[in-house]
Amino acid sequence: MDLTPGAFPGYSLLSAFGRAAPLNLQYQRANRVLPFPFHFLDNNHAMNVKLKNYSWRDFYDRVIGLTEYTFSWRAIINRFRATRTMIPRWMNVVRAVSSEGFGRLAYYAELRRRLDADPHVQRYFDQETTELPAFYVDQVRNDLGPLWEWLPADALYHDPHAYLTLEEEQSPKTLEHVDNGLAAS
Repeated sequence: MDLTPGAFPGYSLLSAFGRAAPLNLQYQRANRVLPFPFHFLDNNHAMNVKLKNYSWRDFYDRVIGLTEYTFSWRAIINRFRATRTMIPRWMNVVRAVSSEGFGRLAYYAELRRRLDADPHVQRYFDQETTELPAFYVDQVRNDLGPLWEWLPADALYHDPHAYLTLEEEQSPKTLEHVDNGLAAS
Protein backbone atom coordinates (compact mmCIF):
# COMPACT_ATOMS: atom_id res chain seq x y z
CA MET A 1 0.00 0.00 0.00
CA ASP A 2 2.79 2.36 0.81
CA LEU A 3 4.47 1.78 -2.55
CA THR A 4 1.25 2.14 -4.55
CA PRO A 5 -0.91 4.54 -2.54
CA GLY A 6 -3.31 5.19 -5.43
CA ALA A 7 -4.36 1.54 -5.74
CA PHE A 8 -7.60 0.67 -3.99
CA PRO A 9 -6.97 -2.43 -1.85
CA GLY A 10 -8.98 -5.57 -2.27
CA TYR A 11 -8.43 -8.68 -0.16
CA SER A 12 -10.28 -11.90 -0.78
CA LEU A 13 -10.71 -14.68 1.74
CA LEU A 14 -10.04 -18.16 0.37
CA SER A 15 -13.14 -20.07 -0.66
CA ALA A 16 -13.39 -23.57 -2.06
CA PHE A 17 -16.27 -23.57 -4.56
CA GLY A 18 -17.17 -27.22 -5.13
CA ARG A 19 -15.61 -28.39 -8.40
CA ALA A 20 -14.13 -25.00 -9.30
CA ALA A 21 -10.53 -26.17 -8.79
CA PRO A 22 -8.79 -29.52 -8.33
CA LEU A 23 -7.13 -28.06 -5.22
CA ASN A 24 -10.56 -28.24 -3.58
CA LEU A 25 -10.23 -32.04 -3.57
CA GLN A 26 -7.08 -31.74 -1.46
CA TYR A 27 -8.91 -29.49 1.00
CA GLN A 28 -11.80 -31.93 1.17
CA ARG A 29 -9.53 -34.96 1.64
CA ALA A 30 -7.83 -33.14 4.51
CA ASN A 31 -11.26 -32.28 5.99
CA ARG A 32 -10.51 -28.57 5.73
CA VAL A 33 -13.74 -27.36 4.06
CA LEU A 34 -16.39 -25.80 6.27
CA PRO A 35 -20.03 -26.07 5.12
CA PHE A 36 -20.75 -22.35 4.76
CA PRO A 37 -23.81 -21.66 2.62
CA PHE A 38 -23.14 -20.20 -0.80
CA HIS A 39 -24.65 -16.92 0.42
CA PHE A 40 -21.40 -16.22 2.32
CA LEU A 41 -18.88 -17.43 -0.25
CA ASP A 42 -18.32 -13.98 -1.74
CA ASN A 43 -14.63 -13.85 -0.73
CA ASN A 44 -15.40 -11.42 2.09
CA HIS A 45 -18.00 -12.78 4.49
CA ALA A 46 -16.62 -16.25 5.09
CA MET A 47 -13.57 -18.30 4.45
CA ASN A 48 -14.64 -21.90 4.12
CA VAL A 49 -11.16 -23.43 4.09
CA LYS A 50 -9.85 -24.31 7.53
CA LEU A 51 -6.46 -22.82 8.16
CA LYS A 52 -3.44 -25.09 8.36
CA ASN A 53 -0.88 -22.88 10.11
CA TYR A 54 -2.96 -20.34 12.04
CA SER A 55 -5.81 -20.42 14.49
CA TRP A 56 -8.99 -18.65 13.38
CA ARG A 57 -8.36 -16.01 16.05
CA ASP A 58 -4.82 -15.34 14.84
CA PHE A 59 -5.97 -15.23 11.24
CA TYR A 60 -8.73 -12.71 11.89
CA ASP A 61 -6.38 -10.64 14.06
CA ARG A 62 -4.11 -10.39 11.01
CA VAL A 63 -6.98 -9.67 8.60
CA ILE A 64 -8.21 -6.94 10.94
CA GLY A 65 -4.72 -5.46 11.28
CA LEU A 66 -4.23 -5.39 7.50
CA THR A 67 -7.69 -3.91 6.93
CA GLU A 68 -7.18 -1.27 9.64
CA TYR A 69 -3.90 -0.25 8.06
CA THR A 70 -5.17 -0.05 4.50
CA PHE A 71 -8.35 1.79 5.46
CA SER A 72 -6.82 4.12 8.04
CA TRP A 73 -7.43 7.82 7.49
CA ARG A 74 -3.73 8.17 6.63
CA ALA A 75 -4.06 5.55 3.86
CA ILE A 76 -7.34 7.05 2.61
CA ILE A 77 -5.74 10.50 2.39
CA ASN A 78 -2.65 9.08 0.64
CA ARG A 79 -4.91 7.28 -1.86
CA PHE A 80 -6.86 10.52 -2.40
CA ARG A 81 -3.67 12.47 -3.08
CA ALA A 82 -2.24 9.80 -5.40
CA THR A 83 -5.37 9.61 -7.57
CA ARG A 84 -5.34 12.40 -10.13
CA THR A 85 -8.86 12.51 -11.52
CA MET A 86 -11.74 13.79 -9.45
CA ILE A 87 -14.37 11.03 -9.75
CA PRO A 88 -12.04 8.08 -8.98
CA ARG A 89 -10.46 10.13 -6.19
CA TRP A 90 -13.82 10.60 -4.42
CA MET A 91 -15.09 7.12 -5.28
CA ASN A 92 -12.10 5.66 -3.44
CA VAL A 93 -13.00 7.72 -0.38
CA VAL A 94 -16.64 6.61 -0.51
CA ARG A 95 -15.65 2.96 -0.97
CA ALA A 96 -13.19 3.17 1.93
CA VAL A 97 -15.68 4.62 4.42
CA SER A 98 -18.59 2.38 3.34
CA SER A 99 -19.01 -1.39 3.17
CA GLU A 100 -15.76 -2.07 1.31
CA GLY A 101 -13.51 -0.54 3.95
CA PHE A 102 -15.00 0.42 7.29
CA GLY A 103 -17.89 -2.02 6.79
CA ARG A 104 -15.63 -5.02 6.28
CA LEU A 105 -13.47 -3.95 9.18
CA ALA A 106 -16.53 -3.83 11.45
CA TYR A 107 -17.70 -7.22 10.15
CA TYR A 108 -14.30 -8.85 10.73
CA ALA A 109 -14.11 -7.32 14.21
CA GLU A 110 -17.58 -8.67 15.06
CA LEU A 111 -16.66 -12.11 13.77
CA ARG A 112 -13.41 -12.02 15.74
CA ARG A 113 -15.35 -11.04 18.88
CA ARG A 114 -17.71 -13.96 18.32
CA LEU A 115 -14.79 -16.37 18.01
CA ASP A 116 -14.07 -15.47 21.65
CA ALA A 117 -17.61 -15.02 22.97
CA ASP A 118 -19.98 -17.25 20.99
CA PRO A 119 -19.41 -20.97 21.64
CA HIS A 120 -21.54 -21.95 18.64
CA VAL A 121 -19.37 -19.90 16.26
CA GLN A 122 -16.25 -21.42 17.82
CA ARG A 123 -17.62 -24.96 17.43
CA TYR A 124 -18.63 -24.33 13.80
CA PHE A 125 -15.20 -22.98 12.85
CA ASP A 126 -13.53 -25.88 14.67
CA GLN A 127 -15.74 -28.32 12.71
CA GLU A 128 -17.31 -29.70 15.88
CA THR A 129 -20.77 -28.99 14.45
CA THR A 130 -22.29 -28.41 11.03
CA GLU A 131 -25.23 -26.44 12.41
CA LEU A 132 -24.93 -22.92 11.05
CA PRO A 133 -24.59 -20.41 13.92
CA ALA A 134 -27.42 -17.93 14.48
CA PHE A 135 -24.98 -15.13 13.57
CA TYR A 136 -25.02 -16.38 9.97
CA VAL A 137 -28.66 -17.50 9.83
CA ASP A 138 -29.72 -14.03 10.99
CA GLN A 139 -27.66 -12.41 8.22
CA VAL A 140 -29.38 -14.50 5.54
CA ARG A 141 -32.78 -13.75 7.08
CA ASN A 142 -31.98 -10.04 7.11
CA ASP A 143 -30.62 -10.06 3.54
CA LEU A 144 -33.63 -11.95 2.16
CA GLY A 145 -36.20 -9.89 4.06
CA PRO A 146 -39.74 -11.04 3.17
CA LEU A 147 -38.34 -13.73 0.84
CA TRP A 148 -36.95 -15.61 3.87
CA GLU A 149 -40.23 -17.49 4.33
CA TRP A 150 -39.81 -18.99 0.83
CA LEU A 151 -36.34 -20.33 1.49
CA PRO A 152 -36.44 -24.15 1.70
CA ALA A 153 -35.67 -25.51 5.17
CA ASP A 154 -32.42 -27.15 4.09
CA ALA A 155 -31.20 -24.35 1.79
CA LEU A 156 -28.51 -23.23 4.22
CA TYR A 157 -26.97 -26.70 4.40
CA HIS A 158 -25.01 -28.76 1.91
CA ASP A 159 -22.38 -31.47 1.80
CA PRO A 160 -19.00 -29.68 1.74
CA HIS A 161 -17.42 -32.93 0.53
CA ALA A 162 -19.75 -33.51 -2.43
CA TYR A 163 -16.96 -33.05 -5.00
CA LEU A 164 -14.74 -35.58 -3.19
CA THR A 165 -17.61 -38.04 -2.81
CA LEU A 166 -18.41 -37.82 -6.52
CA GLU A 167 -14.75 -38.27 -7.49
CA GLU A 168 -14.41 -41.31 -5.23
CA GLU A 169 -17.60 -42.84 -6.64
CA GLN A 170 -16.32 -42.38 -10.19
CA SER A 171 -12.74 -43.53 -9.51
CA PRO A 172 -13.45 -47.26 -9.04
CA LYS A 173 -15.40 -47.33 -12.32
CA THR A 174 -12.52 -45.70 -14.12
CA LEU A 175 -9.97 -48.09 -12.62
CA GLU A 176 -12.20 -51.08 -13.36
CA HIS A 177 -12.53 -49.94 -16.99
CA VAL A 178 -8.73 -49.55 -17.27
CA ASP A 179 -8.12 -52.97 -15.68
CA ASN A 180 -10.60 -54.61 -18.06
CA GLY A 181 -8.94 -52.97 -21.01
CA LEU A 182 -5.48 -54.14 -19.94
CA ALA A 183 -6.68 -57.67 -19.29
CA ALA A 184 -8.26 -57.84 -22.71
CA SER A 185 -5.07 -56.84 -24.53
